[in-house]
Amino acid sequence: MGERSGDFTYRVGLIFAPTANHDLVEDPPDIQRADDGYWRLASDTTPELPERVRLSPGETIHGEYALVGRAEGVGRGRPPGVYEFSRAGERPLRVAVWPTDSPGPATDSQFAGMSVPALPGDSDTAWFHNADASSPTFVRPSTEQTSLPARIEFTFINRAREAVGCGHWNVYKLQGGEWFHLGPYVQDAVCHRLSPGHAETWALRAATSEMAPCEAQSYPFLGGGRYAAVAGYGHATAQSGALVEIDAPPVTVVPTDDVTTQRDSGTVTATSDRWRTAPDSEGRSRVSLVLEPVGNANRRLIAEQVMRRRYRGYRNTLAFVASDVERVVLRTDDRTADWTAGYDDGTAQFRYEEQAYRITKRTP
Repeated sequence: MGERSGDFTYRVGLIFAPTANHDLVEDPPDIQRADDGYWRLASDTTPELPERVRLSPGETIHGEYALVGRAEGVGRGRPPGVYEFSRAGERPLRVAVWPTDSPGPATDSQFAGMSVPALPGDSDTAWFHNADASSPTFVRPSTEQTSLPARIEFTFINRAREAVGCGHWNVYKLQGGEWFHLGPYVQDAVCHRLSPGHAETWALRAATSEMAPCEAQSYPFLGGGRYAAVAGYGHATAQSGALVEIDAPPVTVVPTDDVTTQRDSGTVTATSDRWRTAPDSEGRSRVSLVLEPVGNANRRLIAEQVMRRRYRGYRNTLAFVASDVERVVLRTDDRTADWTAGYDDGTAQFRYEEQAYRITKRTP
């Protein structure tokens, strides 16, 4: 007997019922089409089959089964999902069920009809708010509008007839008509595959301030606006995504708690614990990051990126920018500097708000 994974009662389970074309069954159960249109057992009783059968040389046994619902499930439909049939010590058999004539979402998105710019990269994106009943794959969010703090679940559902992959997830924020990538910044190299009828849920925790570690992906220091969670799965496209509107105040860039500063005329020098504890057993060394304004830069950063842990080199310099500050020097470690200024020439240019900057890695 197969039980459906997720939210269910035993009444919506499925049963492999032996038919008259079964060598081990003399009295097969009655099967009928119920008033709700689904084939079911006439009563929830099935014949007991022997656990073991000894065959003579050259002897074969044939058994035919009908996959049907329980008699007690009349009126409950056939919920889509994965039904698992298992016996102790044996590998389970799984059956995926979905309405093949209308595999897509049953409800409309609040963003239906909205046009959004393309995400970075060369891949097209299938958006949940553009999906309809005919869409075989889509990302469904647990909510499309929330305030912070919040936990938002995004579920990619594969109702195509073939497996899809690779399945890495990413988070973006839409600001000024442009998408900004917020993470994750590191992905494994494994190509995750998702079989027909299966679903994968990815949880995002979001807040306006620092957050405690958790199994879900944590995104502290988020401001109000429109975000997207994008899965690397798709049927006709390489990826699928869903939008969520977050109600929160704007993010203010502030330094990390371990930073102390001193000022000499137009120069602010900030010192972090990473400078104080280097060098260490992990091979980190002391370096400085120097932030200075420049005339122009193509790359843009937003506050939600600057406040990410990986970008603390930007955070601990931009936090001290002011009209009377000519440059900011951050004393830190080489790992922070490489994440900020790059691993090659140690210099990066970017635009934050209305000003362009150059940040340069320098050894003591």
